[in-house]
Formats: sequence, C-alpha cells, structure tokens
Amino acid sequence: MLAMVLLEMGKKKLFSSLQKAKPNFSVDVAYSQAVDYFHSGQYSLADQLGTAILQVAPNHIDAINLLGVIAQKINRYDLAVLQFERAIKIDSGIALLYFNLGISHCALGNNSEGIINLKKAIAINPEYAEAYSSLGNALTATGKLKQAVDVLQKAVAIKADFAEAHSNLGNALKAQGSLSQAVTCYQKAIAIAPQYAEAYNNLGAVFNELGEFEQAISNYKQAIVLLPNFAQAYSNIGNVLKEQGKFAEAVVNFQKAISLSPDYAQAYFNLANTQKEQNKLNAAVSNYQKALSLKADFSEAHSNLIFCIDLLSDLTTDLFQTEREKWAKQHAEPLKVFWSSHNNKPDKKRKLRIGYVGADFNQHSAAYIFAPMLLDFDPNSYQIFCYAGNSVEDNLTKMFKNKVTKWISTSALDDSQLAKKIKKDGIDILVDLASHTKGGRLLTFARKPAPIQITAWGYPHGTSMEAMDYLFADAISFPISERHKYREQIVDLPCVIHLYSDISYPDIKASPCLTAGHITFGAFNRTVKNRDVIYSVWAAILQRLPRAKLLIKTSTLDDPKQIEDIQSIFQKLDITPDRLILIGKTPKQEHLEAHNLVDIMFDPFPHNGGVTTLESLRMGVPVLTCEKMSRCPISASILHVLGLDGWRATDKADYVEKAVEFAQDIPTLKTLRGQLRDRFDASVLGNSQLYVAQVEAAYRKLWKKWCTQSI
Repeated sequence: MLAMVLLEMGKKKLFSSLQKAKPNFSVDVAYSQAVDYFHSGQYSLADQLGTAILQVAPNHIDAINLLGVIAQKINRYDLAVLQFERAIKIDSGIALLYFNLGISHCALGNNSEGIINLKKAIAINPEYAEAYSSLGNALTATGKLKQAVDVLQKAVAIKADFAEAHSNLGNALKAQGSLSQAVTCYQKAIAIAPQYAEAYNNLGAVFNELGEFEQAISNYKQAIVLLPNFAQAYSNIGNVLKEQGKFAEAVVNFQKAISLSPDYAQAYFNLANTQKEQNKLNAAVSNYQKALSLKADFSEAHSNLIFCIDLLSDLTTDLFQTEREKWAKQHAEPLKVFWSSHNNKPDKKRKLRIGYVGADFNQHSAAYIFAPMLLDFDPNSYQIFCYAGNSVEDNLTKMFKNKVTKWISTSALDDSQLAKKIKKDGIDILVDLASHTKGGRLLTFARKPAPIQITAWGYPHGTSMEAMDYLFADAISFPISERHKYREQIVDLPCVIHLYSDISYPDIKASPCLTAGHITFGAFNRTVKNRDVIYSVWAAILQRLPRAKLLIKTSTLDDPKQIEDIQSIFQKLDITPDRLILIGKTPKQEHLEAHNLVDIMFDPFPHNGGVTTLESLRMGVPVLTCEKMSRCPISASILHVLGLDGWRATDKADYVEKAVEFAQDIPTLKTLRGQLRDRFDASVLGNSQLYVAQVEAAYRKLWKKWCTQSI
C-alpha cells in the first residue's frame, strides 16, 4: 500500500500525506522504509521517499547520504557529489561522507579531488580500511604507484580478510611491473572470497602479461563461471586468442562481450584490432568508429582508425590526412591550454638533451630503424633520454639502457605526468617514435613539453598536430607536390629510415633459382598490407611465369584460417596452392635466413615496406616496388640510395613487366645477390655513424633556428 502512495503522490506533499495516512509515521520510520527500498533495488522509490524526508527535515544527514548513494547506484556521480557536499556542510566530522564524496569524484575521473576527500575520511578514522583501499585505487589511477602500494598494504594490515583490498593491491603492483607479487595478491583475494569474479579476471590479466596464455584463459573462464554476464572477461579472452593468432576464436569472444554489453567501447576496439589483422579493413573501420561513437575521447581507437584507413588502397593524400586532422582537433587541440614557456638555455653550441618517446625499445622492427640514434650518438654534443613504454624488455633493451644517458620507464605515467617529467628533465628536442601506432604518446606531445618536437622513424606519416614542429622525411618518400598537405615542417634526411645492422646476419647463399630451376618471389610484409589489387598483380606475374612460386611469410599465417583465406584468394585468380609457400612467425635469425629462399621480394602498395625492404636488400634480395601507387614510397627512396632505380615501377602494368623481366635475367640476379650487402653497408642505409651524423646535423640546425627565434 505504501509503495502505491509513493508512486501517486508528489514529493512536496508526500510526507504529510503519509503522516495523515499513518499518524505514527515518523521521519525515522520513513528513512528505514527508504533504506529497505534501496536494499531491494527499488532505487526510484527510495529516492522519492528520501527527498520527501528532506522536505520536512532538511538537515537529515542519513537521508542526504542515502540520496547520494542512490545516485552512485544509477551512475549519476555528479548528483552524488552534490548530495555528499550538502551533508558535509551540515556535519564535517563524518568519515563516511568524505569516503562517499571521494569515490564519487574518482568515478567522475576527478582523481585529485577524490584523493583529497579520501584522505580526509582517513584523518577522521585512521582505521578506515575501505577508505585506504579506495585511496590506493585513486593513487594507482594517477600513476603514484609507490604511494598506492603503501596505502593498500595499510588497508590489508587493518583488515586482513578484505578481499577487495588485496585485489586492488594486486592492481597497483601489476601497474608497477611487480607481476609475481600481483599474482600473490589476487590469489589471496580469491582464497578469502572464492566467488570473487573480478579477482579471477585480474589474475588472468597478469598471466597474460607474463605470457602464460593458458593460465590467463583459465582464470578468465572461471570469472565467467562466477559471473556469466562478465563482458570484460570475454573481451580479455579474445585479446589472448588474438595474441596467439587465433583470430576467428577471438572474434567470437569479442562479439559475445558486445552482446552482453552493447555500449562496451573497448570490446568494439578489440574486435576492430582483430579484424584489421584478418585483413577485414572495412569492418575494422566500422568498429573503430562505433567505439568512438560510444566514447568520444577514445584517442587510441581514433589512432587505430587512422592506421587502418592508411591501409586502404582507394585514398588520396588529402583523405589520408583528413582523419589525422580530425584526431588533432578532437584530442590534441584542447590540450593547448597546458602549453607554457620553455626555459631551455638558447645556447647554439651547448650539449643538447634529446628525448625519445616510444614503446618499441626492444627487438621490434621499428627499433632497428632508430637504434643507431641511441647507440652511436656523439656523447660530447648530446645527452640521450629514453622515455620507454615497453611491456617487454630483451637484449636490445639492455643495450639501449647501458648506452643512453637516462632511461625512464613510462608505463605507469599518464600523458600529463609524462609531459611534466619531460619538461622537468629539460629536454631540448623531443622525438616521437610511434605516432599513431601501438604505444604512441601523442597526447604527451600535444602538451608541448619541449621547445622542439619531431615525429620520425616509427610511423613517419605526419600527425597534423600544431604541437609537432617537424617531420623527418626524404625527397622521394615525401614528394614536393604533396608537402603542403602536412602541418609539420618537413626536414629531409638522406633516407627517411636506416637499418641498424650491427647484429648477426646469416650468410647470403646463392640465388635459389640456380638450384630450384624456377624463380621464387617473396612477400614478407604483414598480410594486412596486402589488398585484393596486390594479390591480383602478383597472380598476374605468376601466370606469366608458370613455374614460379610465391613465398609469403608473416606472423598472421600461424592462423590456419589465414592460410585458407590466402589460398582461396589465389585459387580464384587461377593460382593453385602448390605454387604458394606460406610460413608463419619464426625467431629473428630464422626469419632472416628465410631470405635465402627468395630470388625477388615483392613490395606491397599503397602501404609499402620499411624494415622489411631494408632487411631484404641486406640479405641480397632485390625488392620490386610500385612507387606511384605507394602513398609514402619509402621503398623507392631506399632503392634510389642503392642505385636500384630500375626496380621502381610506375604502375601495376609496369610492376608486372618488371617482375617478369627481372625473373628472366638470372645473371643480373646472381650479380646483385653477391653485391647488395657490401653496397648496403657502405651506404647511409647501413653505415650507422654516417646516418647518425646526418641526423645530429639536422638536430643542431633546428636548435640554432630555435635559439635565434628565442633571443
């Protein structure tokens, strides 16, 4: 009966009507009834009754607090903040109110305000374990990991059976990189609360980072057993399967996550990443756009959308730049408010601090381009700072750490914190090594922490950001006729990329055609670069040379479905599977050794090769590129440096004719195979000291220009 009255009466008259209906009906009874509604999930009724109470008892703190908690339950944290602030004005000595206000601010992303209020709760009640736990979460979110660990350890010391605090401590340790300790914390949380699905999910995430994929999936699945609608766990399983190259299975899990939570932007993002690897670019574009429609500030999804669009073959340079301009306007321009003057001393001759920002300071293809800048720099003129977001470290990482002036791990720093760190370090020239690829920190550059900022090497295609001053390029990769479309000023190097070749390369063996009796073409770039038009061109070449074979090698071919798809594509183009050699991922040395199976390497378009082209040439394998159909013809620039301009085709027809012509000229192939490594190592492409000297000359020129403008 009371529920019907609540639904029918207006809030202003509600309480007086209840008193008339029930003469003994008091504020305390009404509050008790409101609490009952709350606990039974009838939030609307609880809210109406709490509001009615305040009409007759405006300072009823419990009712105000209840309204705030109801607002939290329906994700209206902005309203919750107002209620808790109202209660605190009445009585500022209640720890619970500051606790609730603090977690509401954190839910809104206002972690600094959240931290202030959670600390006030603890000041009032020093044994408030829940406040310590939430404070630890907020500190983790702001990258203050040491403080977070200390605070969360205090929480579990106060309340040893506090499962959530143990899990939160695991989160802080995981962010800190202390993965084995994180595992222990999650396991403690599970031992205390065996039905704690979130702890299983967190444990799975650590095992995933440790590369223990089966254990990761096992824990994610247990989380789902406990919480069947756990969309995040399904999405996490999908990510593990994607890393294992099991793309079709990954897609099923992402789609399940989306069916459970249609507004789950991260799941659409993960699905798009997988579809990109499957070469389903249009579907990937659609899902990146869906993720952005759900979360407008999802800059990582927007960056991946840009990368995906770059791979599509039917875009002009104008369209190629359009999405970058949208990204810059939406994500970077608002951060211009954080720009401030730079106090770097404008001395043209002094030793400069060069900062490199990226996430591939390990055995990654990008690292083989920029490695010389870290290993062969002039220590008398430059100090090198590496801001590294690596999730994996290896022998190459150790080489970098031992050589550079200062190594800063950035995995625990958000973009704002990283920008402050860079500015505090007094960096003179800051270099972006990732741009819109995985691990990129463009939102750090958008805050303009250094007086000179350059994008180079990792993904040298421009950013359209006002904060990015320069783009390293070369005269062929970035034609003069296209340069007005880039926002950055373009600085030419002898070649936009270089290969760090001071590692063990296999010996070059004789041209395989000499013993096989047929030409073997190769394609070692990621299959995501291969569009239908490319397969049709390669098929046309194989049709002209009936005995020739094509060796395609890339990590995605670890997935049997990918092999089936490629065989099916070529069968439709009248090329039988026996003429294809399909190889998946292998260790680095085996990958380089595989070049000895290839006579001529195919370069894809419009997104051509970089390191793949460099490695092929150093292994004695000439590369055929289609310059005019490549949006940024880096391979053409590399070939020009080596005097191989004849391998630069102008269009599809020329590409086919050149392939057939070179395949029939065995003496030239044999000669090139014997010459290419020496020619490569003597050029700016393989001579690190020569290349670094050119780069450092560019740095000094840009620095002198800045000094002149600053005086």
